[in-house]
Order: sequence, then C-alpha cells, then structure tokens
Amino acid sequence: MKSGRRMLWAVCAASLLLWAGAALPAGAESTEFVVLTTTDMHGKCWEENLLTKAPVTQNMLRVSTAAEGFRQDYGQENVLLIDNGDLFQGTPVSEMHLRETEKPEGEAEAMALCLREIGYDALNLGNHEFNYPWETMSGIYAWLRDSGVAVLGANVYYDGSDGVHAAGENALDTYLIREVTVGGNVHRIGLLGLENSDISRWDLPAHYPGLVFTHPDHPDYDLGAEASRYIAEMKAEGCEMIIVTYHGGLGSAGGPLAFGVNTDNQGLRILRGTDSLDLLILGHDHSAAYSNTYETDGVGREVLLVNGGSQSMTKTVFLLKEDPEGKLVCQVVSSENLDLSRYEPDRELETMIRPYADLANRKLDEPIGYLSGAWDGSDNFCKEQTDTMDLVNAALMSVGTRRMEEKYGAAGLEALKAATGLDHLEVDAAISTDVTDGYVAEGGPVSIRELYRLYRFSNSFLVIPMYGRDLKAVMEENAATRLRARVLNGKVHYLIANDYFTHLIFGGINFTYDLSRPEGDRVAIRDFANGRPYDPDALYLVGVNNYILGNEFCGLRAFSAEEALWSQGEDEAGGAIQSILGEYITVESESHGSVTPEAFTWNWSFAWSGGPEAGQHPGETATASWAEKLQDGHRYVLYHEAQGCVMTEERSGNGFAPAGVRAAGNDLVEKLPEDALIFTVHREDEDTVLLTDQKGRYLTSGAQGGLRLTREASQDNLSLWRLVPLEGGWAMLSMGAENLQALEYYSGVIATYRMDSTDAHLFNFYEVAERAGKEPATDRKRSPAEAGTERAGRRPEPLPGGENRKRPERMRMR
Repeated sequence: MKSGRRMLWAVCAASLLLWAGAALPAGAESTEFVVLTTTDMHGKCWEENLLTKAPVTQNMLRVSTAAEGFRQDYGQENVLLIDNGDLFQGTPVSEMHLRETEKPEGEAEAMALCLREIGYDALNLGNHEFNYPWETMSGIYAWLRDSGVAVLGANVYYDGSDGVHAAGENALDTYLIREVTVGGNVHRIGLLGLENSDISRWDLPAHYPGLVFTHPDHPDYDLGAEASRYIAEMKAEGCEMIIVTYHGGLGSAGGPLAFGVNTDNQGLRILRGTDSLDLLILGHDHSAAYSNTYETDGVGREVLLVNGGSQSMTKTVFLLKEDPEGKLVCQVVSSENLDLSRYEPDRELETMIRPYADLANRKLDEPIGYLSGAWDGSDNFCKEQTDTMDLVNAALMSVGTRRMEEKYGAAGLEALKAATGLDHLEVDAAISTDVTDGYVAEGGPVSIRELYRLYRFSNSFLVIPMYGRDLKAVMEENAATRLRARVLNGKVHYLIANDYFTHLIFGGINFTYDLSRPEGDRVAIRDFANGRPYDPDALYLVGVNNYILGNEFCGLRAFSAEEALWSQGEDEAGGAIQSILGEYITVESESHGSVTPEAFTWNWSFAWSGGPEAGQHPGETATASWAEKLQDGHRYVLYHEAQGCVMTEERSGNGFAPAGVRAAGNDLVEKLPEDALIFTVHREDEDTVLLTDQKGRYLTSGAQGGLRLTREASQDNLSLWRLVPLEGGWAMLSMGAENLQALEYYSGVIATYRMDSTDAHLFNFYEVAERAGKEPATDRKRSPAEAGTERAGRRPEPLPGGENRKRPERMRMR
C-alpha cells in the first residue's frame, strides 16, 4: 500500500494535471512503462461477500498488493494506475455508508480510501457514480483530488443553468499529463478520461443537476468527436503517447448515432475517429473477452484494447525509446489480464477497511419485519408470476401510495384533478425488472441483509401518471420485443429475448400474454387488483424504477423523471428501492404481524390459445430441421431460439454477428444467409463435441469469454463444448474457459459469457437439409470416438449445485 502520495498540481482550471518525475537517470536510452487498470469493481473492497458469506478474491485489497509489487519491479514513476469507473456501487461495505449518516470517523468512503491508499493516479467516472446525489459524490471527488487522485470525465459539462458556470464548462478533470525521462530528454504521456454519454437515461436529474454528458458542439453524442477535441489539446501540450480511458464497451463504429440505441458503447467509434491513440481502456460491459486485442484506428494503425471486465487488473508494459529525431516511440511489450486471487490481500489496507465492513454488518443485521406463509420459491422471474417479484411490486405500490398521500392530501388531489384529470392518489400498478440474481423470498424474519440480497441495484423509485392506453402499449411492446413462443414437437416453450435488465415485470394488474395472437393484440388486461377497472382513457398511477424510466430499450422510453408526481430524489436524499422494500415489510409486519403471499392479489400468466398447430406453417420448405439428437459427422446451424437467429461469419467486437431466420414448428423455413456458419459435429463423448465450420475451423472460446474460429483445436479445451440441457434446448458450455463461460446472445453479438439460467444461452441444432451428413474437407485426424457412431446414453449431469444453483451475477451494462 502506498500512502502519503505526492500531490497533483491542477493546471488550466482542472483541465490538465501534471506529474514531473524522472523515470530513468539522464542518458538512459529506453525504459519500460507500465499501465495498470481496473474497471467495474462495484465496491469489492473486502474479502467476503457480506450478503452471501462467499469469498471475494477479485478485490481492491489484492489490487493493492499487485500494484505495489509492480512499482518495486519497474520503479515508482514508471507505473500508471487507473480505475475506469463503476467503483462505489455494488456491495454493502462500499455503498451503505453512502446512504447512511453513520460512517467511520475522520475518513472518506471505503472505495475512495482504497484509491488513495493504493496510490491510484486517476478515477474515470462510470455511470454508477451517478446513482447517488451529486452533493454526496462531489464531496468525495474533492477529497480524492486533495488526496492526489485525479477525477476524470472530459465529457461532463455544466449546462449553464446554475448561474455560476457557463454552458460547456468542464465539471471534472479532463486529462492528465505524465512526464518521463528517456534518452536524457523529458517526454509527455497523456491520459484522457471519457464518461458514458447515456447517464441521463439511467439516473435521476437530482444526481446530475445542471450537468450534461456531451459538449454543446456535439449534440449527437459522438464521443469520437469529443476525444479528437481533447487529443488536439494534449498534442499541443506536447503529449507524444496518448491513452484514453472510457467507461463504455467496444460497440460498433458504423451508422448514425441514436441516443440510447448505440451511444453507450462507443469504443470503436472513439478509435476510428482518432489517429493518435496508443492504448484504449474500456469497461462498462463487464467483458474481458476482447482485452489485449487490437483494433484499427482512423488511419489503419493497430491500437491495443484492454478491459478488466470487473474481475481482473490489466497490466500493459510499454517500451519507451527515442527515434533518431528524438521523438518518443512507444512499443507494446506485453499485455495481460491478471487473476487477482493469485495475490495476497494487503493486510494494512484490510485493517483500514475493517471499520466499514463492521458498520455494514451491523446495519445489515438490523431486523425490519417478517415474512410468513407458503412462498413459491421460484426464481423464474420473467417467465412466470413469482412471489418474490410480487413482493417488490407490492412494496412499490404501497409505499408509493403513502408518499402520494403525504405529499398531496385532499387539497393536493383537487389541484391534480383540475390540472390532469387524476381522481385518486392510490398507486394502481408497478413495473419492475429482474434484478434479484436468483435470490428468492421465503418465510422468516427479515433483516436489511435480505433486502440487499433481494434487490441489488441502487435504483430510485418514482410515481408517474399514465393513461390506460399508454400502459397497454408498454405491455404490448414488452410482449412483442421480449417474449417469444416456440412450438417444438407440439410443446409450447415461452422464451425471453433481448436483455433481462429492461424486460418489464408488472404488478397490480390482472392480465394475460397470449403469444399466439398477432403483435399489438397479445395483452388482455382485465382490471387492477385494487378494484379499479381498466379504461384506455383513464389516468392511472404507476410506480417504476429510474433505470427503466425513459430507457430506449423498453416501452417506457417516452416517459421521463420530469413527469413524476413523486420521486425519492425530492425528499429522500440518497434513497433507493431497498428503503422502500424495508418500509413496506416493517409497516405490514407492525400492522398484520408479517407479509404473506396472500397479500398479492393480482394475477398474470402466459397463454397459447391457437393450439400447437398455430406454430406450424404447412407447405413451406424447410432449410434446416430441428435435431433431437446430434449425429456425428452431420452438419447443423446453431439457432438461438429466443432471438430467432443463426451465427454468421461477420465479426462484431468479441463474437459473431447474428442473422435472423424464421422458424416454423420444427423447421427453419427461410433461406440461410450466404455467410451463415454451418458446423460439422464431432462427438468426443456422450456429452461433449467439437464443431468445425465449412472451412474446417474450430469454434473456440476465449479463456475469459469471446469467440473465434481457429485452424487448430485448442490444446486447453477451449474448442471443446459440453451440451447442458435447458428447457427447450441446450446451453453450450466451454470446457476450457474460466467461470462457466457459455455461448450466449447478448446485445447483438453471439459470443461467450458466464453462464446463468436465462434464455440468452438457449440454442438448438438444426440439420441443414441439402447438406446433411456431408463433412467438409479437413486435415484434422479424427479420434476413435469421432469415428464411431453416435452413442445413445445419459444426458449430461447438471452443473455444480444442480437445478437449484443460484444464478451468477448478471450485471453487464447496468
């Protein structure tokens, strides 16, 4: 641990920070310069998950040990340590004292303390830094600056509304400059920090008052243009090596930008819009799959990308030397993602963080009430009505009603009625999302610890007015874009498409999804659980969380926090939905002794009124047919059932682009794309296969995710796939990758990510009609197992933990 760090000198009104240090004695011809990064650490500063009691080895205590070792190896001034955001949110140790008045005396928040003590040079803000009131966070940022840690966010600007700062004035530090001595001459290295541009669609305005996330000159949210602007300034300041740290993922460089559609992952756009980068640090998508790979910039130069993926520290070593003209030359020597579990925790830092962990444990143990009765125990939150999600929505409706009555009362209701036509203050419905990560509510005493297990994100709560017709439109869009039914062998399977974070779960409404009906006519609303009838022209009150309100990826995009009749941002500074849940359980327990599932009196369900034949299309020609069993040597396309697509040759970031193909019953009935990947199956044993494409290349996972085609089979089982049965299909689990990496459709890419129980991993094999059984030419020698016939036999064993295995964390892009 490195305490008592040198201070930073602010230059040009916090737009430039400068270190002066001699990397080598005068006259040295070259030096190795090391860039260390973390990203999306989400509050991991303790050796234990206080909610589950599971060990946490990828944490800041071990970052400290690793960083100090590299400073000893390379020299203090030759190491640059950067965090790329989403630092504070995520664990009770890091987060609870952000919301509580009690905290260890005389120190800042736990993660800020870690940055100072470990010796971080800079924090680049992430989107989760705006989960909390600006007043709270700006105080932390000031403390960090005073402690020698720069706080970056070049595209965070004042909008001019506060009467103090001009529109377009920077609200945070923009870039840093580091001086090194090579060949007896001083050279400058610049670090530019860019925030995610989509903050305003995720968080309450109270958390970014008077701030915008793109310059007035760049209203299209183009962060490539933002980067170019500052890089020009950095060059004018003499920077010869330029690093960009951006809290966003790789994304795509093509096509026009549309806010909320393709603006939150602009890594490639930044790269293609510039010509001077030596390193691009990414984050936000929690993917290390493309870390330590290269992409071309605007002039065709290859630039290294790194991403710690929320679990590791990246280490990149550059060799710095001078060319014959005395200019700095930067050459990548090595780049890797480090497994932090291989380092011991810093015991001195652990002692400093312990008071925060003790405080969190005390708070977590505080009792708040009781649950009783027969809880269903289901965590299939998106595909069936569950008691756990009903509990969340019941809390939103109950406490939302209480807040509306407290704020408005009878007199306020009269004013609202005159202004809007609203004739009641009772919240009629709630809309939530699956954020519980496999935790289910069950009978017994409830503590604050259970609330954080039940609802992990720092969302805030709002009450908005909504006409019945608009509510139904939101539900219809959810049915059309998120829900899919597949009839295979006469059985209907209900599937969830697209990401789960914006799939909407409705409470307080009695309705049915009938997926056999045409789009726009799949939702049949009967009435509301509070007895109010459904009327398209009536005005209702709906409780929502801030993340889905206005989110471009769900039907609530047309609504905003400005429309809220009440929100936690106005009278509960720093409040979050955990406090809403706690209040509901406490009040109900005091009034009725406990909360029981019988309190949730609404009902929703799926239906398929068309019968099995509604999923068939007789007379159409099949291009590929569903395979109940795989045949060795036969040729198939992998079909993602929820998205209705196959894999194509086109690469997209760290995986393959999908192409839509229509399915009817047991067949694919559209022509396959010319670049569709058709795989030959090579059975290794009853449960595992190798897959080769038309050119004999192997489908191969990366060790930490990602996907590629390789000429040779991986020697460490990255080309070997285990078939894991799921309802309606299979999961394809990489046998050599870390952390249960499985084939997945996510955000427009087919790659591998950590396996969970969602339909994102659900694939089926469809045998190609005109090519079945024909194997492409390949030089590979088949094993005896491959040469034999298919062996009928047992299905693979379930993953560790069996069918009741908890879902792993699904936090990407939140």
